[in-house]
Amino acid sequence: MVGRELVQFETAVRTGPASYRLGGLRRGLRGTEWAMDGHEAGERFLLIEEERLVQPLAALGTVGEVGATLRLAAVGLGDVEPVEAMLVISGEALMPPSPVHLTVRAQDGGRAFGWVRRSRAGWRWSNGGDVPLGEEAERYRIAVMDGATVVRSAESGAPDWFYSAAMIAADGTAGRPLAADVRQLGTLAQGRAARIGFIA
Repeated sequence: MVGRELVQFETAVRTGPASYRLGGLRRGLRGTEWAMDGHEAGERFLLIEEERLVQPLAALGTVGEVGATLRLAAVGLGDVEPVEAMLVISGEALMPPSPVHLTVRAQDGGRAFGWVRRSRAGWRWSNGGDVPLGEEAERYRIAVMDGATVVRSAESGAPDWFYSAAMIAADGTAGRPLAADVRQLGTLAQGRAARIGFIA
């Protein structure tokens, strides 16, 4: 984990006292592509080893509330006193990842949008089928944007939506460059938006 982005690598070659060159790098894993920009020197880094991961609250038979503060204490070999860290539960794991592969095409004077959903419940493509939904229902919120202004908002229960000619006329957006933001609405949280630009 580098900052808020999850990366994976095959090799790490030491190039100095405190530097490594990573090979076979994969970035933006598990829906963290939104955090790929804006990295800074000196930001936090955590090496994650899957077999060592623990869910402390689950081990205690409880769940954390978003916004709550959690105090962790760890004692390593040779430590006299535990090392403590405080963190705020952000709820990132409750958010569906943003949709991918957004498309838009002209159709009957309107614009037909499509996308592919992702799931917070299934990251391995084991049988060639769709990943599990991971939410109580499949729902999306679409916002047609003119700069920072929302021109129209809508919801869809499928990975597609049609901005009809009648809607375009009612919004007065014909021929204008716009953008569409698409978010998946999860059971516990709303996901981050994926965006595609288009001409109405």
